[in-house]
Amino acid sequence: MLPFKGSPLRSRLYRTANRSSITICRMRIILSKRFSESVWADSSQLRSREGDGMTSVRRIFASPRARALAAQQNIPLPEVAGSGPSGRIIEQDVQVYRSQRANMSSGPAERDPSIRPDKKIQATPLARAIAQLENIDLSTVAGSGVSGKIRSSDVRPRKEESASAGFSAERVPPMEAVPMTGMRKIIAERMAYSKQTAPHVTLTVKAEVTRLAELRSKWMQDGMKVSYTDLLVKIAAESLRAHPRVNVSMEQDGIVRHRQCDIGVAVALEEGLIVPVIRDADRRRLQDISKDLQDKVKRSKEGKLRRDEVQGGRFTISNLGMYEVDAFTPIINLPESAILGVGRMIEDLIVHNGQIHIGKTMVLSLSFDHRVMDGAPAALFLKNIKELLENPESLQDSL
Repeated sequence: MLPFKGSPLRSRLYRTANRSSITICRMRIILSKRFSESVWADSSQLRSREGDGMTSVRRIFASPRARALAAQQNIPLPEVAGSGPSGRIIEQDVQVYRSQRANMSSGPAERDPSIRPDKKIQATPLARAIAQLENIDLSTVAGSGVSGKIRSSDVRPRKEESASAGFSAERVPPMEAVPMTGMRKIIAERMAYSKQTAPHVTLTVKAEVTRLAELRSKWMQDGMKVSYTDLLVKIAAESLRAHPRVNVSMEQDGIVRHRQCDIGVAVALEEGLIVPVIRDADRRRLQDISKDLQDKVKRSKEGKLRRDEVQGGRFTISNLGMYEVDAFTPIINLPESAILGVGRMIEDLIVHNGQIHIGKTMVLSLSFDHRVMDGAPAALFLKNIKELLENPESLQDSL
């Protein structure tokens, strides 16, 4: 039974009860706060451990695509290191984890025992992509970013090292400087001077040489060894005599007309080329031209030609047919005024008087110096060569 109303004892009891209630509420608030802090601290420190059955209770931040891929590949998201904002796991992080897990499952002999499989590596997405493409283990890369985070610049040097590791001992130098001396230097100077000094113009024509090939084959069967170059030397010399406006050269005092038909033939050597000259080819027989040319070609390759045997040419022939070249634009051998480039002989379809037949053709390219002659005389000269090639019967008298 409570004391009567208004008594001192009752007032004292009420004051004591109120103080107790306040104290209990305060204790409840403090205990609740401490318990909450303890729970969150314990949950943040929880990690997956083998054998104890404990799992992490922290919240996993991951993109929908990352979650879908992880579910599809049966990948636990708590084991994936996130590279997105605030450690968010993106799809690329799951792909990197899948590749690392595949490499680890390939066998214990292929893994470095010092590397922990569950070690989470902080790296940028670009660094992870480079490492995945180049098969680089990010655990062996030192990061230069914040808190040791691996950046793309950290992975690139390792990429170059791995690319060159297998063949660094056998690496071939990227280039070799070869000094230009001797014949190569002279050729370079003369060709550059010719192109810079003489305005080159090149005329091209295709000649049917079926009858020429048949005639040469007949001569070969009769024991007369004559090459196509021998025939071209003779034909060019006769055409040069018939067209004196081509047999000219540019000298200091003006244009000089020559009467001798001396034909040069370009001969390929190991270190360059040389042009021996066949003198008075228009007045010599084919067999004589053939013997002279064979001798000079042989001595050219042996380095035994005299200086006067390579000087004074009036016209040059460069035959690249044996190298399966169809056509080219030769450079004039100054002070000469023109040069003839000869392509290979091929079987071709030929139309004559509305009829189609198979025959042999070759392409002729005449480069001439436009300072000393115009296109018309050069074209007539080339036409003359073409006609002699297509009608070679006149050459029988010069055997």
